[in-house]
Order: sequence, then structure tokens, then C-alpha cells
Amino acid sequence: MSDALETGDRAPAFELPAVYGYKSGASSPSAEEKVMVKLKDFQDKKWVILCFYAQDSSPEDTRLMIGFNEWNRKFKAREVEVLGCSWNGVNSHQQFIEVYQMGFTLLADEYKKATELYGVIKEEDDLGQVVKVIERSTFVIDKTGMIRAVWRDLEDLREHPREVWNFIQKEKK
Repeated sequence: MSDALETGDRAPAFELPAVYGYKSGASSPSAEEKVMVKLKDFQDKKWVILCFYAQDSSPEDTRLMIGFNEWNRKFKAREVEVLGCSWNGVNSHQQFIEVYQMGFTLLADEYKKATELYGVIKEEDDLGQVVKVIERSTFVIDKTGMIRAVWRDLEDLREHPREVWNFIQKEKK
């Protein structure tokens, strides 16, 4: 894994279909159709937390995304944008956001472009068959497009958003 992205590397550019987060009182979390989000949209404006997760509504990933949702206001107050990314499509993301009232954007990487660029695809044995899955990972990207922190193979899904917040508090002046 010598060519894995590390702190100090330039974050690979992406452009993915997206579903905006839930807004209280809105009829639908994503009123616009065919929304595309690019990393470049945040350049010179905001830091980005890009969190890759395996699947909408799985118990582990729901715990992780709800954790980020609980911290989202604090991140927004510090001008940090939270983006979740998985291989699920926009319809799945829209349901996930509506059910859990998530206030941040989810990216649909159905063609595995961003997960490939960020090197977060791993192989696992599933009942004797090798399958490709997303390695739960988080990248903090500053407004110049540089990776400031990387967490891979996340274990403590409940505490991870707090870890990211503590890092932002120290690093983002």
C-alpha cells in the first residue's frame, strides 16, 4: 500500500451525484434533481470531511453517519463540510437521509470512481468468495485541497466523529 494517500498529499478531484442533507421544515431533503458535487466546489471556501462508508442503513454505518450528524452543527460553525460517500445510489441516499434526518450531503459513487481514487476498496472473504468492499475511512481536506488527516479501517464508530472534531479544533485556525 505504498501509493496509499497520506497526510500532505493532494486530494484527488471527484464529481459525483449527491443528495443534500435534511433541512427541518423542508418537504424533501433533496428538492433538486441530478445534483452533482465536486471537491472543487469547496476550494478556497471550506475544509471537507470526506467519510467513506460501506452501505446505507447497515447498523455499523448508520452508527457512524448518525455520529457525524450529531457533530454536524459544530463542523458547520467552523466552516467544515461533511460529505458521506458510498456505492449506494441517490435514491438509497435520499431514504437514508430522510429516515435519520441527516443534515449533510451524501455522495453516490456507484461506479466506484472516488473510492478507487482514494484507495478505500479492500477485498474480504465472504463465505469463501473474495468480494470488494469499502474500507471505512475518513479524509480531512483543507481548502487548498491538501489532505490534512486520514483515518482508515475505522473501528470505534461512535467516537470517530469526536476524534475528527478534536483534530479540526487543533488544526483549523
